[in-house]
Amino acid sequence: MSLGSDIEAELPALRAEAESRMTETVEFFTVTPGHDPVTLKAIKIETVLKTSVRARVKAAKRDARDVAVGGQTPVLSQTVLSVPVGSHKTAPSEWVRVTASTADDGLVGTTYRVADYPTLGQVTAWRCPIEQTS
Repeated sequence: MSLGSDIEAELPALRAEAESRMTETVEFFTVTPGHDPVTLKAIKIETVLKTSVRARVKAAKRDARDVAVGGQTPVLSQTVLSVPVGSHKTAPSEWVRVTASTADDGLVGTTYRVADYPTLGQVTAWRCPIEQTS
């Protein structure tokens, strides 16, 4: 046996384990500017890309910086979205909304913007950084 064949043999089980940790359901969509046909006011038009995708929203890091700026210590944070490999390959500037969560009701309704492409390859889940918008 080689390391490559060992990983190849275990990867499906590891992906199943990662998916078992996904306690949220999300929908992916894009947002484009438009106008309400009646009021002619500017509106945002959502185009749904995929719904009912299992996911995990996780605060990956939240670190205070050593250097104070303007008398305040800034905090750097990063939130990561994980989805099953093959479910939905996100792209920067897509949006994601949590529609259900068995772990935290506070996540339901929160909206995020995808900040970068997901990590691909020999991974247990597709993970990408997201920025909370609501």
